[in-house]
Amino acid sequence: MKQEKVSELLSYFDPVRVEGFTRRDYLNDKFSFGNAIITHFGQTEFDLSKRFELAIIFARTEINNGESISPCQQVREELYHLTRVSPVLRVFDPGNMKTGKTLSDALFILEEVCSIFLQAGINVLIVADNQDLTIGNFNALKNFENDINLVHIGSHIPLEEDEAGYSGYLGHLIANEASSLYNISCLAYQAHNTHTKQINKLSENYFEYYRLGLIREDLPKVEPVLRDADLVSFNLGAVRGSDAPGQVSPSPNGLYAEEACQLARYAGISDRCRAFGFYGIGGINLDAGQTARLVAQCLWYFIDGYMNRKHDFPAIKIDDYTKYIVETDEIDIPIVFYKSEKSKRWWIEVFNKKEDENERESVIVSCNEADYVQASNNEIPERWWNNFKKLR
Repeated sequence: MKQEKVSELLSYFDPVRVEGFTRRDYLNDKFSFGNAIITHFGQTEFDLSKRFELAIIFARTEINNGESISPCQQVREELYHLTRVSPVLRVFDPGNMKTGKTLSDALFILEEVCSIFLQAGINVLIVADNQDLTIGNFNALKNFENDINLVHIGSHIPLEEDEAGYSGYLGHLIANEASSLYNISCLAYQAHNTHTKQINKLSENYFEYYRLGLIREDLPKVEPVLRDADLVSFNLGAVRGSDAPGQVSPSPNGLYAEEACQLARYAGISDRCRAFGFYGIGGINLDAGQTARLVAQCLWYFIDGYMNRKHDFPAIKIDDYTKYIVETDEIDIPIVFYKSEKSKRWWIEVFNKKEDENERESVIVSCNEADYVQASNNEIPERWWNNFKKLR
């Protein structure tokens, strides 16, 4: 990253103020996250020899209502006190992003900031209050990626119908960014927060949705969904109130803390994921340090997953994997699976049937061994069907 780009980038941030931490004992622990992170303390010149792979963007669109420590600062403090993930990983904390006076200002600034990082090959983590900021992150990513896979994790599906059409950030993306979207997957939604029209809207676009109960029953089932993600937007409201009491509206139902951390790790280990956002932290207060600790731990597990990426597909050609071809009675198209012998993970190839092979479209999507077993038992895997309908 060139010096002029660094100067432009840092102009969007207020520097980190660790003197505002309630405790700073991490400074005496050489194995702490805070001692391993590259922090912007307000330097006018930044040492470009300190190359980094991940950047954490803290942003708050709401006015700080007189708190002595903001929710973003509290999450940062908890994160700095965790153990460093790896001695070789370099993470950058540029400070608190200036969000302007309106949400439009914040979206513009976030898009600019993310674009600079992504252009430099640096993946971004975002910690913020308003999940609508996902739009800014998406707008930055679409400059570098086509057919984006977005994973939304939340107890609600932000796709409400009003007189003007569909609102909520998912509604905005479906209405305005369809050409850049390939898939949306909604994870951990709760039926009592969801109406039929929302599910129908997802279904008619062949998008995916997984209820909280299904995830609770079989968490590894959604690992392939997160493995395919380019962008993940995680709302704190997906977590049950007893595990995250500092929310604005805590619910008795939701993900357990361990499940939230596991989903964050699934996202981190994805070779495709370039951006991970954790939203809804605006309600955190000093009496709910447990919530800030959970957010910090989710970030930690994303980073841990990042350090354990397998660097297989799409980093390695799919032809290098073991190939399995399954014939079924229901369709006259063979279902093709691939297995990485390095990571033991599975993918499935979906293509539309055309007489001219040169016109055939295909897509490789992540799956698990259970999908292969299902196809071997003469049943069509759901992920194959959804993607086949998209191509058709």
